[in-house]
Amino acid sequence: MVTKQQDEGFSLIELLLVIVVLGILATVVVVSVGGFTSEAQDTGCKSDSHILVTAVEAYFAQRHTQTILGDGSPDSYEKTLATEGFLRAPSTLHDLDASGALKQVTGSPCKV
Repeated sequence: MVTKQQDEGFSLIELLLVIVVLGILATVVVVSVGGFTSEAQDTGCKSDSHILVTAVEAYFAQRHTQTILGDGSPDSYEKTLATEGFLRAPSTLHDLDASGALKQVTGSPCKV
C-alpha cells in the first residue's frame, strides 16, 4: 500500500514571502498618505488666517476703528473678537496684534 504525504500548512518560505509583500504594500501606502497630511496642514493654516482676517475686517467695519481692544497678552485681541461674536474661539495657529496683523504662534506649522 502506498501512502500519500499531505501538505498540512504553509512552508516558512511562503510565510516570509507574504510578510515581505505586505511590508512593501504598507510602505507604499504610508508614503502616499504622507503627502495628504502636509496638504491638509497647509489648507488648515490658510483657512485659519483667512477666518482671522475676515473677522478683523468685520470688526473694523462695524466699530469704525483701526485697532482691536485688548490688554496685549497672547490671544487678548482674538478673545475680544470672540466676545464680540466675530470668532468662535481664539486661534491656536496664529496670533493678532492690535492692528489686526497676523503673527505666527510659537511652534505653529503655519508661515505668515
